[in-house]
Amino acid sequence: MESSHRLIEEFVVTSLEGANKGAHTLDHTRRVYALSIRIGRELGADLKILGAAALLHDIGRPLESERGVSHSKLSGEMARDILSRLDFREAEIERVVDAIRTHRFSEHLEPNSLEGEILSDADKLDAMGAIGVFRAVAQAENTGVGMDGFLSHADQKLLKLRDLMYTIPARREAENRHRTLDTFVKQLKRELTSNHRLR
Repeated sequence: MESSHRLIEEFVVTSLEGANKGAHTLDHTRRVYALSIRIGRELGADLKILGAAALLHDIGRPLESERGVSHSKLSGEMARDILSRLDFREAEIERVVDAIRTHRFSEHLEPNSLEGEILSDADKLDAMGAIGVFRAVAQAENTGVGMDGFLSHADQKLLKLRDLMYTIPARREAENRHRTLDTFVKQLKRELTSNHRLR
């Protein structure tokens, strides 16, 4: 399992080489992988499937705007090609692709497996807490939407993630990360309101 994951990671490093700004960098993929494996071990998931899905879940993102297709779909199709060259049987490839395809909560697709649930949870967890704040601010800067854009994203998406976790370990972790995120957002709003009053 570890050797196949190392080979997959080498491909991912190349695929995401230019993705060094915003929220979906190589660091994000590595954190999602680590979170997935940690939760997967606790729940007895198939780590070969889970690890491959976590490593490959965002490889289609750089092509998303160019092709006008969801990165979860692109990533799944790209994963199929990569895994067919490694020690993955056809049934295993389909499980990896399914986990990737259903990981994006904004598409309202429900995971069909424990591995899919864990990947979805790990991806959401990385959008919360101090890391989530950093990523959201980086994305706001990268896209030019500023503080208002960050706050809108936090209200519409990030602060809702705690209640969307599938697994018990993720729910536990989400509680802590939600508090950090919520505290930051509230403080930012207070400071902005205070500055507005001084004008």
